[in-house]
Amino acid sequence: MRIPSVTDRQKERAVLLAVLLDLGLFLPYAVTTAHTGSLAMLAEILRGGLLLVVEGTAYLALRAVHRGQTHFYDFGVGKLERMFSIVIGALLLLAAVFVLVKVLHGSEPEALPPFWAAAAMVLVLANLAANVIPLVPLWRATRAGTSIIVLSQFRARMAKAAASVTVVTCVAIDVLMPDTVVAEMADDFGGLVGTAFMLVVGGRMISESLPDLLDRALAEPVQMKVNSALAAFFHQYEQLTCVRTRKSGAVAHVEITLGFSPSRTMADVGAVTTGLRQALEAAIPEADVVVIAEASTLPRRDDLAPAS
Repeated sequence: MRIPSVTDRQKERAVLLAVLLDLGLFLPYAVTTAHTGSLAMLAEILRGGLLLVVEGTAYLALRAVHRGQTHFYDFGVGKLERMFSIVIGALLLLAAVFVLVKVLHGSEPEALPPFWAAAAMVLVLANLAANVIPLVPLWRATRAGTSIIVLSQFRARMAKAAASVTVVTCVAIDVLMPDTVVAEMADDFGGLVGTAFMLVVGGRMISESLPDLLDRALAEPVQMKVNSALAAFFHQYEQLTCVRTRKSGAVAHVEITLGFSPSRTMADVGAVTTGLRQALEAAIPEADVVVIAEASTLPRRDDLAPAS
């Protein structure tokens, strides 16, 4: 198992901080939403709850990548992850429709009890802080090295922070101006903003995940780089057993199985597999490359060379 570097751990801590902040606020936020009936808070708790599951999955995926536990993940469990994203995206769309129906039906505004009014104000401000605080460590993590998972979490947190500003404004109006048409309009507006956010995020999750459920071949120029690297190392292995390539989002996944004569040393085999992997990673930026060594049934090429 690969040992995570300092940079890897920095990225993991940044994502974990965001997950823990959201997790700590979820239950009190949900209880307060139920007592206040705020549509703005309802949209945020539905969205936040579903995206919290996504954040937790992203954290586990990041740990797996940093520890080199991706041999089965990229080609097997990776498909399940895409299916999972589609389910979450569909649930976001259903939640958006639910909030939209609530907005359209409307209801007479009621004065909030002082305790729940104060709780609502405190929690929306705490939620805004929870969305803003992780931005700095996530930004530093993206600067420390490119990571699709960390970058996506940073962008999602930016969007959530922007949406939280709207919720804070709407709840503040509701608390300060109860039993007024303005308060009702503000709450409806907050619900509509949350609905729009869920529609965009849910639709994007589905549209980005659907293509990855099918094995997509790498573009021809990228495939040529794989073939060129194999050709460059042709005389350093005895057998090319398998080459599996696919594209997942923006990442090219390459899995190569090479056969080596049982008489060769582990150091010799390791030098070849490491060299091939590094050559491919240099030729294809952001590629995830796995080179597997196995015993070959063919003799060493040196043994087949004519005697001088």
